[in-house]
Amino acid sequence: EEFSWPLDNLSLPEIEPRSFSFNSPHGACPECNGIGSLLKVDAELIVNQDLTLSQGAILPFARITGKDSWFYRKLKSIFEAYNESMDKPWKFLPKSLRDLLIFGDPDRVFTVYGTNRFGHDTSFDSTFEGAVENLSRRYKETQSEVIRSEIEKYMRKEVCPLCNGKRLRKEALSITIDGKNIIDVTRMQIHSAKAWSQALTKIVSARELFIARPIVKELVNRLQFLDSVGLSYLTLEREASTLAGGEAQRIRLASQIGSKLVGALYVLDEPTIGLHQRDNAKLIKTLHELRDLGNSII
Repeated sequence: EEFSWPLDNLSLPEIEPRSFSFNSPHGACPECNGIGSLLKVDAELIVNQDLTLSQGAILPFARITGKDSWFYRKLKSIFEAYNESMDKPWKFLPKSLRDLLIFGDPDRVFTVYGTNRFGHDTSFDSTFEGAVENLSRRYKETQSEVIRSEIEKYMRKEVCPLCNGKRLRKEALSITIDGKNIIDVTRMQIHSAKAWSQALTKIVSARELFIARPIVKELVNRLQFLDSVGLSYLTLEREASTLAGGEAQRIRLASQIGSKLVGALYVLDEPTIGLHQRDNAKLIKTLHELRDLGNSII
């Protein structure tokens, strides 16, 4: 009743529909914001092995490594500490120095010398955050789309480590029916999800069945609509952008069947595109049913 586990002092918030939506902050994974993946700076994309640092071996820093800036002086002090030249090709630099430049070291301090705007010699101690951390921080902090798109050139998409690509909070994923959470079900193919939904009435208690019967009926009906237009092989989690034109058209057709409109005129442009021959009859039967409701189909 309280959704709590006193032994570990854990408790869940009230369970409601938005808890299972990755489009809502109440349900979305806090690490990836419900996307299921993260853009991460890839060390391999930011380095040209054949160039020297002065020539721009670290590609995102190519514009500033050749100038007499504080950043340039910081790099110079790092190379002096390693007794290396900034005119040495990247691939010939020691691995410890390359790792420092790419990944940084929060514990190592370098003294940077220079001249301030008043012409006085000055120095300060500083650590080096590394190119990967620098780009990641700037990507999060910037409000400029130009800068974000520039940094994205050096990034790759990775599966979110917190939700493992499931897009929801762990609280929502811990709620299961028949041992399956909502993402497990949406990763089923439509024909499997329909069979699973139909079997639910046999495994729940009488009280649960009283609550679940209309919900299960809706589930089965909607999955049947998709099955009837030859889309039983799709999974419910498929992104719309990955669908072929014929698939997207048949999904819209399935939603129209479910709406049970009367007196509508439907114009379909080759709805059998990409459809296996054995499913043509199934689709035509569906069109007949749509017509029999009192609609016209061209």
